[in-house]
Amino acid sequence: MGRKLHYFGGLKADRDTDAADNWILDLDDWAGGSAIWRNAAPMPDPRNQFSAVSIGNRIYAIGGQYNHDSQQLDQARVDIYDAETDSWSRGPDLPKGHSHGEAGTFVHEGRIVMVGGHTTPAGGTKSIDPDILMLEPGAEWELLGKLPIPLSSPAAAIIGGKLYAAGGSATGRGAQARMWVADVP
Repeated sequence: MGRKLHYFGGLKADRDTDAADNWILDLDDWAGGSAIWRNAAPMPDPRNQFSAVSIGNRIYAIGGQYNHDSQQLDQARVDIYDAETDSWSRGPDLPKGHSHGEAGTFVHEGRIVMVGGHTTPAGGTKSIDPDILMLEPGAEWELLGKLPIPLSSPAAAIIGGKLYAAGGSATGRGAQARMWVADVP
């Protein structure tokens, strides 16, 4: 964000304990050879495999999961970090638990778009997600459309009015080498 690199959340060395750490590195200091990572306000609900995007002076930590090796509990929670006040607030929860959407989550025209990933609906079991979700800041999540097949961890972007989703993996199909392209729903 600006000239500051933010690093937060993830896992501790045991690959199962979620980290609340929030670190900031000033890139101007780094260019001058005097950079150090500085502590910032810790994540209020530590998790891993969440998506993160920035809009203005805020970073959205979207979904994610608790634990990794013992269990993978997808979360619907959204936390918003305000860089000006070094504080966190709650955002609108996703409609279901969601993780593994990092490269498929991006900002387009001031809105957050999330394509595919893993999901655990209330009362359901973990599966790969076909949904394309959208959030306009200050509103609730909306279902924008569906992928032709559920994809875990695709890379996605909107370019020239087209939605591109590339790679990822699909249940029973393994890693995908194809790119799916469609008009923006």
